[in-house]
Amino acid sequence: MAHGKIGHPGGVIDKFKASIARAGGFARPTRYEVVLTAPQMLKEQYPEIDILEQDIGLQCNTISMPGHDLQTQAVKYGSAPVRDMVTSHGYAGDVVASFYLDRALKTKMFFDAWQSLAVDMATHKANYYSDYVGTMKIYQLSSIPWTETTITTKEDVSGGSRDHRTSKHKHGMVEEKYNTYKTIRTHGMKVEEVYPATIGAIEYAYISSAEVAKLAVEFQYRKWETIRNWVK
Repeated sequence: MAHGKIGHPGGVIDKFKASIARAGGFARPTRYEVVLTAPQMLKEQYPEIDILEQDIGLQCNTISMPGHDLQTQAVKYGSAPVRDMVTSHGYAGDVVASFYLDRALKTKMFFDAWQSLAVDMATHKANYYSDYVGTMKIYQLSSIPWTETTITTKEDVSGGSRDHRTSKHKHGMVEEKYNTYKTIRTHGMKVEEVYPATIGAIEYAYISSAEVAKLAVEFQYRKWETIRNWVK
């Protein structure tokens, strides 16, 4: 069979490459963005909460997008084979993440304060659910070709060594175009009613002098949904 047709190994590979090209490439696990929104009561404690939330999102070292499962029940009619029929659905597992720590451990203090909204540290009694739940958005990122244009004063019209292969002169000005890449969001997930259920220990050791301290956090949540109109 001729090369490139179905049935030939080369044909399968070509179709695979074409399918990835149509999709715009692979999703990379290193390309992601995390946006945390803390409960309103925590915002009252931290006037700079918007900047802090942004910094903590940028310091997120690892995170897992939560899953979803269909819950079934075995149903049998007469002598027919058993069918597993869907009776409900659930949102599997917790959101497990880790964060790089700054030298003052502000990230740890932030999550400690968030946890304290759930349980009074003096009376050990639980507080209202609505007081300690927030939201989290997780985005898959990618990039697209992007042309940046800058306009500068023309310094030398007689020649020189500057490379203006993509520039053109307009009324004594130089328009330069640079081919770069722009980061975009290609998929988004909003996780609702989130709170840090478990804050991990910080490991210290002299042998780890070149490493950055990290904090593991497991978030509990109620449900998630796909963000349909994410901003690119």
